[in-house]
Amino acid sequence: MKNNDQILWLKVREGDQRAFTQLFDTWWEELFQYAYKTTASRMTAEELVQDLFIYIWSKQQQLPEVQSVRAYLFTALKNRILNYFASRKMTVVEIEAAVQLQASSSATAIIDSKETEQQLHAMAHHLPDKMRQVYEMHFIHGISVNEIAHATGNSAQTVRNQLNTARKKAIVNLILSILP
Repeated sequence: MKNNDQILWLKVREGDQRAFTQLFDTWWEELFQYAYKTTASRMTAEELVQDLFIYIWSKQQQLPEVQSVRAYLFTALKNRILNYFASRKMTVVEIEAAVQLQASSSATAIIDSKETEQQLHAMAHHLPDKMRQVYEMHFIHGISVNEIAHATGNSAQTVRNQLNTARKKAIVNLILSILP
């Protein structure tokens, strides 16, 4: 008997756009978190996960049958991450050094990043009401994208779009407040 993910996968392989959207909504956040933890770059993580889903949709008819959709997605993402590091021509030593450097951030850098985050949160009051609500739920209260989507009645992708737009607007507002 096939589970829901396997049924979705089969429908995606058949070109079902709704199934693809549901697969994306179901797995995007977890895959993004994995890529972000591995690359330490929000932008790179987003690009890698988006690239994976673009590949899945563009190669839908060539996709293999899988026993575990989760295992397939994470393995495919892991391979993309490895290719990303290889394309940057980073050696294992450099990767380990980057991880150590990130782990041993100075207290000043941590304080500075917390102050910047607080300033960004303060800039959120310039956002439109619904966007501000989503921003505060996620970045201040730590509520997941899927939980926000459920609470607001929006799709997870809509929430992600609102968060990206809100974050960009908050950064622009912060920059504008700093410049003379």
